[in-house]
Amino acid sequence: MTTPVHLARPHAASPLLLRLAPLAALVAAALLLLLTAAPASAHDSLVSSDPEDGATLETSPEQVTLDYSADVLDVSPVVRITGEGGEVVAELDPEVDGSTVTAALDEPLAAGDYEVRWRVVSSDGHPIEGTQSFTVEQGAAGAPSDAGGRTSAPASDATSAPAETTAPAAQTEDSEGGAPVVLIVVIVVAVLAVAGGAVAALRRKR
Repeated sequence: MTTPVHLARPHAASPLLLRLAPLAALVAAALLLLLTAAPASAHDSLVSSDPEDGATLETSPEQVTLDYSADVLDVSPVVRITGEGGEVVAELDPEVDGSTVTAALDEPLAAGDYEVRWRVVSSDGHPIEGTQSFTVEQGAAGAPSDAGGRTSAPASDATSAPAETTAPAAQTEDSEGGAPVVLIVVIVVAVLAVAGGAVAALRRKR
């Protein structure tokens, strides 16, 4: 006597899996968007400069060179040199060549401490700015000396350009780039909460 063989029926897809499939797809898409949006929100940054930040030079530099992490836009770049009191000593005319910004000095600087204040437009269209400092040990030949024995730059240089009202102590970036990332995180959290509620509801029905 032979025993009848019962063929196994294919199991139907679980209702729980069918309900969660769209939610899982939405979560995966949100995570993918989060991973791709985070690097895109980062702006370009200053990689190196000549003179270097904090450098001490024997004589005045002939130009200021700023190198960035990517090509910057040639849109109204600003490079100015200020003295110890914050007065503008030289308003330079920068030239943009890819990721490099070069600004030549029309006249040599006197001995003293200086800051290079710059502002350019990042490749993503957001303005970035910062400061670099350096010191000149020997002043330009023929420049008048102040009471402390140091030579000083001509007064006309300090008044030829409007003074900067404020200058950041370090490089700053526009904060708008972080908004999409925060929004995506909120969406992911909300989707996960809905998925958890659906799972709990199905378990109660069982």
